[in-house]
Amino acid sequence: MFGSPPRGVRSCLFAMLPDFRHSTKGSPMSKPVSRDPIAIVGAGPTGLTVGIELLSRGVECKVFEKRPRSSDTSRAFTLHARTLEGFARARCVERFLERGIRHRGMAFHFRGVPDVEHLDFTALETPYPMILIIEQQDTEAALREEFQALGGTIEWNTKLESVTTNGDGRITAVFDRTGSGRCRREMHPDWLVGCDGLRSTVRSLMGIEFEGDEYVGLQFRMMDVQIDRYPVSDDEIHYFVDADHMLLTTKLPTGYRALISDMRATPVANPAPDPIAAQHGFQPVVDDWLPGAHLGIPTWNTEYPIWRRQAREYRRGRLILAGDAVHIGSPAAGLGMNNCIQDAQNLGWKLAAVASGRAPETLLDTYQAERLPIAEQVGEASSMLHQIMMAHGNSIAERLEVIRQQPGFHHRAAQRIAGLTHHYRDVITSPPGLPRLDGLTAGDRAPDILVTPATGVHELLSHPDYTLLVLHRRRNSTVATDVAEATSPYRHLLRTTVITAPELRPDAAAGALVAHDARVHDRYGHPADDTLCLIRPDGHIALRFPARQDLLATALKEAMLT
Repeated sequence: MFGSPPRGVRSCLFAMLPDFRHSTKGSPMSKPVSRDPIAIVGAGPTGLTVGIELLSRGVECKVFEKRPRSSDTSRAFTLHARTLEGFARARCVERFLERGIRHRGMAFHFRGVPDVEHLDFTALETPYPMILIIEQQDTEAALREEFQALGGTIEWNTKLESVTTNGDGRITAVFDRTGSGRCRREMHPDWLVGCDGLRSTVRSLMGIEFEGDEYVGLQFRMMDVQIDRYPVSDDEIHYFVDADHMLLTTKLPTGYRALISDMRATPVANPAPDPIAAQHGFQPVVDDWLPGAHLGIPTWNTEYPIWRRQAREYRRGRLILAGDAVHIGSPAAGLGMNNCIQDAQNLGWKLAAVASGRAPETLLDTYQAERLPIAEQVGEASSMLHQIMMAHGNSIAERLEVIRQQPGFHHRAAQRIAGLTHHYRDVITSPPGLPRLDGLTAGDRAPDILVTPATGVHELLSHPDYTLLVLHRRRNSTVATDVAEATSPYRHLLRTTVITAPELRPDAAAGALVAHDARVHDRYGHPADDTLCLIRPDGHIALRFPARQDLLATALKEAMLT
């Protein structure tokens, strides 16, 4: 096999799906039994993304949401590069790009310091070198459009009341259609995924602890508002940092976001403060930092404390958690929703493989093994940025020390925020006996390199299957023929692309891409030999090794856990 998760778990790396549909038959009984294979609790970004990943691979699911309708408030407002790359693989990224606006980065203004510290996202190695500013209700609308276009349905105003499993793992879930207790429905989904947020009902019913605490005394006040005579750039998120408070401002697709973080003796959660009082409370802080700027009356505003919490179990049997149901932290830099969506992008293809019978259930053990360390990394990055922006009481000099005493801080911080440093090297390892090549290795994010002027590597990943890149670099090579023969039994599981070095154009096999320069071979290949690189459906490298015929046969045999 290509991956060797902890505790001896074997993972099926070639796990792709045929068309798969369970019939659902109605019943005249008051408690009809649904045969939907997978139930997703929560119609936010996490749940909808899981649904898209399943439906795009032919696996039926249904989303249940206790709210009566979709939200119309902005809340989270950033999508970062790694999240957008996942939407591109799902072939729906344009839905988000057309709703959002593109920011080039972040600007940090410190009290008494003339120089502004900038994080520049435009130089990142990704098809999306930016911060996409998009209000959460629009993110959810884009996800709903894609989910429903794939045939998905959402049952609104439907609350999960109970969920149990028997000794065989069979799930019994009871949903209340109206919240009144008078319209209950018992279901037996093959799998149930809890994507129901901070106060997750699924997590509570599973009895899983949500360890952590509040940031003591820290209060957030946030509003969407028009700002007249806005004196700073419209294409950056601005942080104005003083010793005892922080003001954030940024342009949204409609209006502006303003946020104040400060300390209170008793922080409160107030989802709908008086808008005029909120405007009066914000204006003096805006006057202090942005003289001449004037706030209108907010169209939406809220107040809340913030938490940092982490569940240590992501799955028990056929009950699974994702998103805010398993982790929540400081909203510094807008990492939270992105981390939730990336949970779903990791989980969805694996659950589809298992649900369709194409992979053993142990494949799902890699979900927690891969995503829990990422949640911890995101928590560390959020805490670092939190210390810079919101460690109220610490001096400005202490905040600046974090930035200025670390060479390369600005670029590394942009990479971490964008999610481009996340990897699964500790979980996805090469099988014994395969030679290790320098450079990219199993578990790394597959970087986007231009193959031709019109096609990059990431475009070759925009499908639901595994991708096998064949880096042809040796003259008189038979690699294209060898790979075609070796992979013929598995053509329904992966898509193969041969990339020929530019100097070997006359030797290129039929259907091969001829690289326009050496960069893709230098990054993915070997200086003097043909190379194979297997990339998972979530854009991580599963295996990279010399394209020797004996190794190819062995690797494919190990990978095919059917």
